[in-house]
Amino acid sequence: MPSINVVIPCYNADRFLAQCIRSVLSQGIDDLRIVVIDNASTDDSVEVARRLAAQDSRVEVVCHARNVGPIASFNEGVELARGDYFILLCADDLLTDGSLQRAVDVLESNPGAAFAIGSDLSMIEGKDFAEPSQPDGWRVTAGARFIEDCCRHLGHLGVSLALGAVLVRMTAQKAVGHYRASLAHAPDLEMVLRLARLGSIVEFEGALGIRRVHAAQITVVHFSDKLTQLKEREAVFASFFSCEGAAMPAASGLRRMAMRRVADAAYWSAVSHIVRGRTACGLELLRYSFSLSPILRVFPPLGHLYRTKGAVRRALAVISGRSGSSTRQVEHADTA
Repeated sequence: MPSINVVIPCYNADRFLAQCIRSVLSQGIDDLRIVVIDNASTDDSVEVARRLAAQDSRVEVVCHARNVGPIASFNEGVELARGDYFILLCADDLLTDGSLQRAVDVLESNPGAAFAIGSDLSMIEGKDFAEPSQPDGWRVTAGARFIEDCCRHLGHLGVSLALGAVLVRMTAQKAVGHYRASLAHAPDLEMVLRLARLGSIVEFEGALGIRRVHAAQITVVHFSDKLTQLKEREAVFASFFSCEGAAMPAASGLRRMAMRRVADAAYWSAVSHIVRGRTACGLELLRYSFSLSPILRVFPPLGHLYRTKGAVRRALAVISGRSGSSTRQVEHADTA
């Protein structure tokens, strides 16, 4: 049985941590090691982790005296990891039932694959959630094709900013090394781009992990600003194609594609902001889109609406909502 290391960086996640760890312990993996790296939490996270470690020898706890930041914790996890496979799991997230065994079985039968990744599944705080049964389908995608898809959709299938659970072959993770501190808010996408240079990718139709969405989540707080979100994506592709991706035969074309997609997304986000009355933010997004792709001053990127899943529906909802708001304002004025 291959060995699996699960690293769980943690900061003030005491209300989520036990469920996170139990979702790993319940996978039925014997050769399993869980390392919780606490980043100087001020809540009861350490106590929760130590209690579970006392109950199960597969759980270890590393405590920092001061908060060194998430990227440093990620990289410490890379350094501590050993064995055959590695997964980085945020303390507020979960693994889906049986996901580790499914992913390991497929990776073992495809030795040329660097990692396995699944689709997006989110648990929104305050809403009822029941884990759906996961489809069994999967495919092997060549690394170059995976990178091209990421450039075209600004991420893995364009599903989210956080890529969720990714099971990585340990030799591949050690080969690419650390997460980059310069990409503090979108390091996961840049990491899988680097890993994809080393081999093929197993893409599952179902989800390997469940991303919990809550108000205190770092990505929710940070990426509520659409302009910041898009600038982070720009930085990810600039970093990759300036370093590991530079040697790809189609590197320059792929980089231009990624930048165009960022510009297109900024353009339509600008339109959305302006329609909803957030004019200052919208104009800032519009200027950013023009800086990346000056042609957008003349030709709107209509193709983006059809390439991006749900974009047309969201655009219609924004227009409808704005129209409804205007109607309500008129009705209110008539009765005043």
